[in-house]
Amino acid sequence: MISERAGFKLGFSLGATFIFYFRRAGILLFCLGLNVACNQEKEKSRLAYPKFVAVPKTELFFGKRVEDQYYNLMDLKDPEVVAWFRAEDSLAERYFAENKLMPEYLSRFGNLENRSNQNPSRITISESGDYFYLKYDDSTKNDKLFFRSKDTSQEVELFDPLQYEDGSFQISDLSPSYDGLKIAIGLKREGEFASTFVVFDRASDELLHEVITNVNPDFGGIEWLPDGSGFIYLYFPVVDKNLPGYKKNSFSVLYKLGNKPDKRTPVFGKSTALNISDDFYPKVKISSSQDKYVIGYVASSGDFYDAYITDIEDIYLGKPNWKSFFTSEDKIYYDQGEIRGNQFIYRQAEAIGNRLCIVDLNRPNFKNPEIIAGADADDPITKFTVTKDAVYFCKSHFGVDVSLYHVDSTLNIAKLTLPFRPGYVSFFGSSSLHKNIGVGMDGWTSDFKRYYIKEDGTFELEDLVKKADYPEFDSLVSEQIMVKSYDGSDVPLSLVYKKGLQRNSKNPVFLYVYGAYGESMSPFFFPMFLDWAAQGGILAFPHVRGGGEKGEEWHVQGMKTLKHNSWKDLVACTEALVDQKWSKPGQIALYTNSAGGITAGMAVNERPDLYASFIAEVPRMNPLGLESSSTSSSTSYLEYGSVRDSLEFFGLLHMDPYQNLVPNKRYPATLLFPSYNDDRIPLWDSGKYIAKLQAYNISENPILMDIDYQYGHDTYKGNEESIVLHSKIFSFVRTNMRD
Repeated sequence: MISERAGFKLGFSLGATFIFYFRRAGILLFCLGLNVACNQEKEKSRLAYPKFVAVPKTELFFGKRVEDQYYNLMDLKDPEVVAWFRAEDSLAERYFAENKLMPEYLSRFGNLENRSNQNPSRITISESGDYFYLKYDDSTKNDKLFFRSKDTSQEVELFDPLQYEDGSFQISDLSPSYDGLKIAIGLKREGEFASTFVVFDRASDELLHEVITNVNPDFGGIEWLPDGSGFIYLYFPVVDKNLPGYKKNSFSVLYKLGNKPDKRTPVFGKSTALNISDDFYPKVKISSSQDKYVIGYVASSGDFYDAYITDIEDIYLGKPNWKSFFTSEDKIYYDQGEIRGNQFIYRQAEAIGNRLCIVDLNRPNFKNPEIIAGADADDPITKFTVTKDAVYFCKSHFGVDVSLYHVDSTLNIAKLTLPFRPGYVSFFGSSSLHKNIGVGMDGWTSDFKRYYIKEDGTFELEDLVKKADYPEFDSLVSEQIMVKSYDGSDVPLSLVYKKGLQRNSKNPVFLYVYGAYGESMSPFFFPMFLDWAAQGGILAFPHVRGGGEKGEEWHVQGMKTLKHNSWKDLVACTEALVDQKWSKPGQIALYTNSAGGITAGMAVNERPDLYASFIAEVPRMNPLGLESSSTSSSTSYLEYGSVRDSLEFFGLLHMDPYQNLVPNKRYPATLLFPSYNDDRIPLWDSGKYIAKLQAYNISENPILMDIDYQYGHDTYKGNEESIVLHSKIFSFVRTNMRD
């Protein structure tokens, strides 16, 4: 199973595909024949793609006519469209059924993943110090909820979702009350947007009668009231994607245990006075059982939110008096603010990096706060946490080299000596009521470990996550080089390979890029990736603009009308791999997911000769189509731009991989993994790109779309699905390498 840390980073992985059969006739003609000729270990395929009669649509934006050639693929209720997607998926499944490398990867990846199969996931620690976590059951192929007291190593099974109702649910979230006596458990059926929450009472060892519906913990989960008498959650009135208002007009509600589940008291968002857009998500945060205030955030896909504050006592009465706290223009990171007594401690973006600050809640002055730690563009502060009398924060040099600091009550800063050199650090078990604090750490070649920080600043290994042995990775090394982009900017490029590898231009490269939403490509330990390097290849991770490796300005330089910097940085990094003789065109595979589809897709459009293959999971390939569509509720325009703004429209058109495909061009082998149940990027986004690419491509390279009809955009997949998915990815990569 993917480790807790890698599972978070790779949670977008898609599972085995369920074939959705729909019969049609008429204009759809397809042939699923596959003529495979083997040449040593390589296979070259001639594919007959499903035929589809395109119905284009032309729209006028600011005097520019834009043709959407496969506009009719957006009608996912049309039987002919559904049948075309089914045929494309069947073709991909047939391809992998006949790929001779699949059995090898299934066996090897199964061996790797099963070594850590029993490690817990979704580890949560209550304020009282007790553990709650999931463990995978091989016999039933599902996760169960377990409890372990802070005072013992004995674990107790609390809940098995297979025993709930018809057994069709999986655990999607867990949230214990501050005292750990009650646990809100999110349950979700495959393919559904919303979770159902039930409450387990440890005192009675049973589920309470509460059944809370219309919640999606990815957008806003359970926030327990300080006294444990109930909780606040983000309620979605419409959770069926086929109905008007889907995902819109959400608001936070108060629920008291013992009431009828449909007795929801609106407390944040459902107010004309606050004037919150129907596309935003008004959610709240409560930091501890001693909090006197509740903060309400107007959430979106951006980094910075407007925030409001009210007294906790008013929340109990169901009559909050919200006052403006700070605005998005203050550039306070949405997930990086903590209340401790009458202090609000937060991380704030500056032009040269990020800084840590404090304001007094009685007299908050965000224009002139007290500074805990200053900003550094090359070594930005990435996260922090608070304890009873200290603050801990991390810096990350170019996104991969992490340092950890302790701040005492007098604001003296001390750098801690870490057990090993990590590329990623996360905090756990902290609270403003006690001194306990833990950190999880891993790196490109260092497996995920959890430590408690002792009072003297040393580290003690926690015993919950068991170490798995991977001797085949002992010879792997990592380094980061700097690459000059087209405009002279220095772009970090991380490499992982086997010690002693020769730079003779013959090394196969698996290149993973993202570059959006200010997310850094921070190191993670993932055996199925590391296998590539152990077999003699190179893993390459370009830290392109659009990410957060150099602070918020690095992100801004890859947004909206500046998005071209992202893919030009990627092209520069790929060219550097060639120029510095790490590899050569034909031996470089490009991989991405989600928003990274724009960066990778445009790099392929501009330099298809550089890449042997292009693989993307739940990718965004038609951002102009999504932003101009009325079928999706999204605030992604904050990242990419809006069709309602003339400059941003042209930026969207320029960054759109689908719109910028060129006919009669030799494109690399392409494999997309969209999801039918994706609540963020609709299936037609990938479908239009694949249809157009199949029509325009003049090479013999396969162009495939393997559709997941089971999961959503970033639903965590089980062990077996992950093994199948990555076996497909790497068998496709190996098959399509060329000399």
